[in-house]
Amino acid sequence: MEKRHPHGLVRKMGMAKRVKKKILLSIYIYCLSIIFYRGLENQIHPPMSNFKSQWKEKWLNQPALMLITIVIWSIFIGLCIQAGALLFTFIYSLFKPTVAQNLFEGLNLSALRDQNFWYYVGVISIVLFIAGKKAYLFYLMIRIFLKINLVHPFSREVSKLITAISYLALEIGVAIILSSAWFKWLEIRGFDLDKVTGMVSGGFEFMLMSALLIAIGMVYKRGVELQSENELTI
Repeated sequence: MEKRHPHGLVRKMGMAKRVKKKILLSIYIYCLSIIFYRGLENQIHPPMSNFKSQWKEKWLNQPALMLITIVIWSIFIGLCIQAGALLFTFIYSLFKPTVAQNLFEGLNLSALRDQNFWYYVGVISIVLFIAGKKAYLFYLMIRIFLKINLVHPFSREVSKLITAISYLALEIGVAIILSSAWFKWLEIRGFDLDKVTGMVSGGFEFMLMSALLIAIGMVYKRGVELQSENELTI
């Protein structure tokens, strides 16, 4: 009677696990790319076509606001670089484990990857989600400064943007608070997160920012209504 070698069974089981992991990773990367593409297509692409003409007009009419816009642009670009670099190194680390030793600016999560691969994927996914939300928040701020007209300061589009930013800040705040609690839970159980907790700090600050922006949005909305009534009266 033919006997099966135990090492052969172990080798086959290991290969099956690796194949399963690669399939799940492929599905994850595909879903991540779809989400990113849809968000970019729906949110960023349409307004970009008007940026060039708006930029020139604003520099001529209100240079002070444009200087602030440049500062916001620099922050937005920095956040995009951070999110893009982390996304690239993260995907690369899924296939080459040594890349996890330096994901972005010395962030070393190789120990977490060895301890629990799926916790590693979850932690980086949360960091990427928050970084992307922050970048989009500053992008909306850029749109506000490009839309503001000092002659007619109140407009429905700016009011909608302020409301969108307020709710986006609330989402970021809640995401940071929940993720920070989960990261602490992981650290208590011995998982090495390096300096991840420092990358997702400031949850309560975003909550406060959201509350202030909601109040400002309500005042601005009322200003839009008064301006419309004044124009109809004239």
